Amino acid sequence: MFRNRSVLDLVLISLLILFMELACIRWFPAHVVFLSFFTNIVLLATFVGMSVGCLLATRKIRHITYTPFFLIASLFIGGMVDQNIQAFKQMTDVGNQSNPDVIFFGAEGADHKNVEFTVPIEAMAGLFFLLAGACLVGPGQELGRAFNRIPNRTVAYAADLGGSLVGISLFATFSYLQLPPLFWFLVISILMFPFLAKRDPDVEAGPLNRLAKFALIIPPMLATFTSYQFLNDPRAIEVHWSPYYRIEYGPGNREIQTNGTGHQMMIPRGEPSQSPYDLPYLFQRELKRPEYKRILVIGAGSGNDISRALYWCGPDTRIDAVDIDPVIQKLGMKYHPNKPYDDPRITRHLNDGRNFLRNCEPGTYDLIVFALVDSLVLHTGYSNGVRLESYLFTTESFEDVKRALKPDGIYTVYNFFRQGWLVARIREQLRLAFGADPVVMIDPPYKAGKELPMSHNFGSAGIGFFFAGQKEAIEPLRAKFASESFWVPGQAGMSKELPGRFSATQPMEIYENRKTLADASEVNRPMWVALKETAVEDSQATADPLRLASDDWPFLYVKEPHIPKLTMRSVGLILILSVVLWGLFAPWGRPKAVPGAAATAPLEWGLLIRSFLLGAGFMLIETKAVVQMALLFGSTWNVNTFVFASILIMALLGNLYAGWFKPKRLEPYYIALILAIGLNLVIPLKVFLGMNSIVQAVLSCSLVFAPVLFAGVIFPTSFARAKRPDLFFGANVAGALVGGLAENASMVLGFRLLMIVALIFYAGSALFGNKREE
Repeated sequence: MFRNRSVLDLVLISLLILFMELACIRWFPAHVVFLSFFTNIVLLATFVGMSVGCLLATRKIRHITYTPFFLIASLFIGGMVDQNIQAFKQMTDVGNQSNPDVIFFGAEGADHKNVEFTVPIEAMAGLFFLLAGACLVGPGQELGRAFNRIPNRTVAYAADLGGSLVGISLFATFSYLQLPPLFWFLVISILMFPFLAKRDPDVEAGPLNRLAKFALIIPPMLATFTSYQFLNDPRAIEVHWSPYYRIEYGPGNREIQTNGTGHQMMIPRGEPSQSPYDLPYLFQRELKRPEYKRILVIGAGSGNDISRALYWCGPDTRIDAVDIDPVIQKLGMKYHPNKPYDDPRITRHLNDGRNFLRNCEPGTYDLIVFALVDSLVLHTGYSNGVRLESYLFTTESFEDVKRALKPDGIYTVYNFFRQGWLVARIREQLRLAFGADPVVMIDPPYKAGKELPMSHNFGSAGIGFFFAGQKEAIEPLRAKFASESFWVPGQAGMSKELPGRFSATQPMEIYENRKTLADASEVNRPMWVALKETAVEDSQATADPLRLASDDWPFLYVKEPHIPKLTMRSVGLILILSVVLWGLFAPWGRPKAVPGAAATAPLEWGLLIRSFLLGAGFMLIETKAVVQMALLFGSTWNVNTFVFASILIMALLGNLYAGWFKPKRLEPYYIALILAIGLNLVIPLKVFLGMNSIVQAVLSCSLVFAPVLFAGVIFPTSFARAKRPDLFFGANVAGALVGGLAENASMVLGFRLLMIVALIFYAGSALFGNKREE
């Protein structure tokens, strides 16, 4: 097959497009912090660019000539934003974080009072939408031309899917090896060079073609340069690329930043912090309970929590330390001053926390800690609201925690909870899961010296702690601290000049004298934070009760089931900018066309609409598969890669079937497709939990991927009948854009009912395509 140059070109351009798409999804949010929670904007931009390129396949001008320059502009502008990120944070408004309907960690600290004007995040996102889309127009045009050159549509579609499989496998390999963007963009330049060097008498190379070949060396160089905060001394920081983040480590203050945002700091024993690393163990001593023997820390990160656990517990204690990011874990192993990962009592696990919980033996742990598990990154670029930790904070996840605890075990989670409604939601979920009210301690809000109760409308950046367990385990803790304050060192205690610091050698002495130290003088008082149980409004007793986060609706940080205003504005902006992108590249006047029958064939509106709707339905099926398979196998990057690859393989099998059997009528396959979607509607994935791992994988994958298989027969069969394959494929990619936008309906419907929207798209596609085309 590869003897055919056209087929080889199609494989290469498909590989390039898929690889560029993944590189853009990783690179843009890593340098433009505002895009960290909007990576699907980058994904949709690549779809629009590819679609516009396919629609221009028959035009004589070669748009790939301009692609290197768009790449250079994107990398340069993204790098400039990154280097001036503090200024941009002050002037960029991300969804009104003072009173948001969606919480975006890392965006709530901006003080807009000190700037003359603010820039809506939609404007920033729109700029990079245009840049990312423009980068894919040239490759998209080459894709459409490659399709036009291959008369056998089955072979053409198989080549496209094969190239995409190679592209995703190559990028997955780079992620596994933790290679930096230098290698990503070097591969892109190498793959692009043959298309710039190719001579075609029917195509106008353009005046920049020769310069473009030399410009290909610039993107890898820029990608390397922008990986560092080059306004600072690059020798003062380490830069790593994990499969999830760009990670910067500063040895001076032992701080880890991810995608330009402060993530965690290695704090050794003896230095106080406002984080409650010691609290579970201090409470255990206050209640005169025996020390914990089995401990699970999810989000162990660089090692602060396990360092404290090792100090307070004896030689017989065993601690499971779970983290999803290999680089952060390695940094902790190498640099944490207490070297907690070297202790034989620690067992390291590189895994998704929810997946680890589900596979625990019941009644294993005395203590389970969720340690600052806010990822600051999306689970996948295909969904706009599900973050890496989302499935850790569902009611079902807390039920998994209860199952893994011993009857007298304690669960604790702490974070800087930004809004009162978030605290109220988590409290109610814990109450339902454990059958007992949790103890909630929030660095309390005050007004005129009076402590205020937590409510739906209260906003706070103070740290909060939840302690949960079965009633017999949690009530003694509540009785102890319902009225009595518990003093812990606050941020002011970081000052070495003030007395009362935790001593590296005498933490017990400071603990036993904490109240005396706190009350000694007004000078010492700011060093301490007084914690006691905080009153939290019942989230279900209000006129508008909060929806609780579940495995089907895992939107912890969305206040209520609705499409947020920011998302609605973004959808409108994307549609407008898609038209703008087409206007920028579409030829005006009478266009020059590449000679050939495909360029002059009449438009087949029935097939084009079918292709458009098939693309929209496919995108929703893919989104649901990627997001919800994380329930069974974890939210790790390699699981995402497996799901993407499986979808492509199922589509390839459907294409091969269509090529071998050449179906004359598509009604049976549409019926099978609709039935498969119906099964996904009525069968929740949680029914597979607890099964044998092989049986679980086979049954769940059969359920989730069955619609892809039947759609994989319908699409290539319709594709084979199209006289304009470039337009047919371009319409399909444009439909994927609409499907990506429709995915936002999951914030209202949940992911299972999202299949109704996919069903509408697929049923609509069955209505188009006239008799002659069939």
